[in-house]
Amino acid sequence: MNLSFCHKGQTLFGVLVFFICLTHSYADSLFFSSDPNTSLAHFPIKIVDDFSNIFVSENIAPFVLGGMATALDWSILDRQNALASDLNHLNIESFFDFGTFYGEGWLEGGGALGSWGIGALTQDLRLQEFGRDMTESLIDSTVLVTGLKYAVDRTRPNGSPYSFPSGHTITAFCVAPIINQYGGIELGISAYALATVTGLARIDEHYHYLSDVIAGATLGIILGNSVVYKPKSISVSAIPGGLRAIWSFN
Repeated sequence: MNLSFCHKGQTLFGVLVFFICLTHSYADSLFFSSDPNTSLAHFPIKIVDDFSNIFVSENIAPFVLGGMATALDWSILDRQNALASDLNHLNIESFFDFGTFYGEGWLEGGGALGSWGIGALTQDLRLQEFGRDMTESLIDSTVLVTGLKYAVDRTRPNGSPYSFPSGHTITAFCVAPIINQYGGIELGISAYALATVTGLARIDEHYHYLSDVIAGATLGIILGNSVVYKPKSISVSAIPGGLRAIWSFN
């Protein structure tokens, strides 16, 4: 999808407004990061600290299910690539064009950096944390997907190189867990739905096989979860007649 510079600016402004409104939604259950230091100097430290969060229990199901589905599709379904033909027959190209647009790195990255910057200017800690976490997830996904594309070097359905995994899909999915945490379940569902449209669009346009998209979605979810993960602790104390256990987030 080709957009003029003016249209890109207008779209980015709209994304910024949406993200700012998002962080002020659901005031009764506001999410704050376990790391409140949003300075640029601390940012690399947070990236390194969050690396171990990739292996938390919340990521076991996405890793196992996503890995199995990727392997199955690669070995069996991708040979026919029937899903691309089925999607082409739907004749909803404008819908899929939007999906591709939503997965553009400049769009998500501009929204992330803009939220971080505006939060700093307005001294809105939650908006800063949201923008910083979005930025971190996007950086992680960019580094990972770039390395995998060159390492795997899979040919796309249209004959061009670097098919695996889908970069647009990992971009769209890596921000979904963050939107879910800061914006609540309703916006989280919307973010996952939009990311799914992005993945389907890449298949429809013959840029990716289904396995490329599943892998991108899986990795994006894992990276997003690792960025907003909050360590849990259990404290047990004796009370009259028994024990009391308290499950809390640090």
